[in-house]
Amino acid sequence: MDWIDKALEAVSLVTVNRHQEEITEVRRRERAVARRQLEQNLKSVSDAHAAALANEVASSRGLGFDEGRAFERQDIARREREAREEAERLEREAALERAKWLVSPNPLPISQHIAKFQSDVNGRLEYPPEPDQWDMILSDCPATYVIAGAGSGKSTSLVLRVLLLNLYAEIDRGQISVFTFTRASRADFIKKYRERMDEWGCPISEDEAKAVVRTFHSMVLKMARSAMHPRPVVLELLDREKEGPVQDFDVDNLLELTEKEAEAEVGEEAETGEAGDEEDSEEEADTPTQDDLLSAAYERAIQNDEFRGLALQLLKLSLAQTRVARDKNTDGNKQRSVAVDEKLTSALDKAWREKIAPTLWPMVGVECSISKITVSSQVAEQFWVNGFVPQIGAHVVLGGAEYCKHADKEDVPSSLSINRKRKLLRAISEKPIIWIDKPEQLTELRTLLRWLTAYVDKRTEVPNFKLIAPGDFKRRHITKAFLGLAQFVENLGLPVADTLANVAATKENNLGRDVIFMRATALFWPCFEAVLEERGIKTFNQLFAHFSEDKPENFALVPSYVLGAMRHLLIDEFQDVSPQIVKWVKGCQRELVRRNMAGSLTCVGDDWQSIYGWRGSSPDYFIRFKDHFPAKTHGKITLADNFRSSDHILRCAESTLFGVAGMEPKTCRAKGGWANSVMPVEIVEVKQKLPYGEIRQYISDEVERVNPTDKHPLLVLSRSRKAHAPLSKSPSPSWGERVKFMTYHGSKGLESQSVVLLEDCHYWGMNPLKNYLYKKADLGSYDEAQKAESRRLAYVGITRAMEACRWYGVKKDGGAMGSIPKGKPFASTIAEEWNSITRQKAAKAK
Repeated sequence: MDWIDKALEAVSLVTVNRHQEEITEVRRRERAVARRQLEQNLKSVSDAHAAALANEVASSRGLGFDEGRAFERQDIARREREAREEAERLEREAALERAKWLVSPNPLPISQHIAKFQSDVNGRLEYPPEPDQWDMILSDCPATYVIAGAGSGKSTSLVLRVLLLNLYAEIDRGQISVFTFTRASRADFIKKYRERMDEWGCPISEDEAKAVVRTFHSMVLKMARSAMHPRPVVLELLDREKEGPVQDFDVDNLLELTEKEAEAEVGEEAETGEAGDEEDSEEEADTPTQDDLLSAAYERAIQNDEFRGLALQLLKLSLAQTRVARDKNTDGNKQRSVAVDEKLTSALDKAWREKIAPTLWPMVGVECSISKITVSSQVAEQFWVNGFVPQIGAHVVLGGAEYCKHADKEDVPSSLSINRKRKLLRAISEKPIIWIDKPEQLTELRTLLRWLTAYVDKRTEVPNFKLIAPGDFKRRHITKAFLGLAQFVENLGLPVADTLANVAATKENNLGRDVIFMRATALFWPCFEAVLEERGIKTFNQLFAHFSEDKPENFALVPSYVLGAMRHLLIDEFQDVSPQIVKWVKGCQRELVRRNMAGSLTCVGDDWQSIYGWRGSSPDYFIRFKDHFPAKTHGKITLADNFRSSDHILRCAESTLFGVAGMEPKTCRAKGGWANSVMPVEIVEVKQKLPYGEIRQYISDEVERVNPTDKHPLLVLSRSRKAHAPLSKSPSPSWGERVKFMTYHGSKGLESQSVVLLEDCHYWGMNPLKNYLYKKADLGSYDEAQKAESRRLAYVGITRAMEACRWYGVKKDGGAMGSIPKGKPFASTIAEEWNSITRQKAAKAK
């Protein structure tokens, strides 16, 4: 092809190569143009895309910002709303919490007066308060509770606190009340209060002091008289007001145990012998007016068919009632009794027919012939009885140990054998047995059998008879038994009829025949209340229930000057307060808050000395003070120093409480004049009966050694009056008023250089009825509470002693005497035989 190209080139024509090059160049240029166009197009597209993207981003950015701002505003509003709602919720909760407060949220206005007050106290008192006592006196917390052990000087401290509030903080005396528990403690407080006011140059009369130092009952009476119209007549004051109106401040605390009640509370035979039925002596009988009211209520209740049927059942049960034996260890008694039982029964049958009650035995309605019966499915041996009563299906056993006590004839049975059989049958018998000790009991049995016959023949109604109420230990008139149970229910802050009727409907376990008594009480009580209402009479329990936190509307008519006396409240012995009293106190404090008169509450107590649970009191209100008495803040103070007793006495007393659950742990420090005395508590373990001759000699020796006075006597304490009766009813001439006989309960708050204790402290019973009621009141088990309380009672008894304490008693299973450890320096156990010999030698030496 080259030669062709050369030829064409020569003639100036386009050659093939040239043509190819031109084509290539053209194509190159076209591709360049296309590429440029493509680049331009791409750039245009890119620019357009970028512009569109920019526009889209700008548009999106604007939209996102607006939405974000809106979302942010919504989120801020949500958070603010939630914050407001949380604040409102917290405020509502705080308001609800403040509404529960029973005292002022502000501290007591005493801080600026403390220096001056302390200076005055230190300058005027020979023995100024100790640091712990100052903490109590100067506490500015409106809700303060003080754990004050025995002998800690709490009353002295309380008096000084009253002076601080009144004379220095300038709180009017009419806005201060001190509540004490016992008559003795109230009298002591009034005396100290007046003495201090004299020392501060502000003398007051006894009536003025009584207006400040009160009892729960005196204050509720004052409120009732000011707010209830017509003015209420109070059942418990009817007898006293026969002589004229009773001033409200002269009313004692009716929850305090009397000597008579202490004996019934023991719930066991005194170690001197058998405790019998309730006596209707002039000294012990209730006022005729109360008896009349109870009888009127009974006559009204008996018209009810259901009540009449229940009363008839109770009558039949009462005829064969015996008190349950306290000692279940019967093997020894069983063998001795079986050996002589037939001869004993025959001899007693003859004695009753011929000498003791020939006009009463044999008796119509009783199959009077001795026979042998099986008394228990758990005991193989059989025992002899003197008769059988078909009407009630009960066997009669004749006793009468009192009539055989001084007999020395061979054909007369011994009183020891009679008492042994009585205790044995009480412990093991599953059959109803009527035990007869006195002719009067046969007379009563004859009368009641006639009543039963007449009732069956439709000639009469059920009589007003006696029985042993569930959980009681003495025979009482049925109406008084109803009254006792109803008052116990009321003390627990429970409605009587509803509580007792409901238990009957639910058939609570372990109540057995107790349900009959409870149902009967539920029907009787509205009748009694109706009788009282018709006569315009109220009971103190009704007054407390009327002015209760459960019925705040009833405070409306109480004048502020009356209610104001509760504004600054100081309560002593708070561990013995009952649920009903707590509801009353809380009701008063809540009304004061409502009236913008909120004040302060100071409660002083010692759960180790709580001994009134059998009446419905509970230390729980003291132990859980913060829960029961809400406030902004609570002050808790412990007075651990004991200025009364020796260290040995304190350690021995504390040992009786070892293992008792549910109490504030603490120990007392001995700091008084007898703190370092090394005389141990002497425990004389008696086998059967108290050795009164020896005890009498010991008391005489102590009187000579200690030289007590009428104002500061030597104390002889026992659980029952029967235990100290052989001594108190025939005291030695040299004793005079220098020896004082009391029950453990009655001695609370007192002290003596030397103390003699009689009888062990233990709880041996089982009370399903009161267990049920305690559970209803959220107080746990009554039986367990009483076991603990019996030990605390021993603690109270021992801590009355300053230097010396001797304790005589038959040691019981689970009792306080057995809880004291052996081999400790603070206690020494003395065998009865050794002590008797020692005393005889000492007497001869003199």
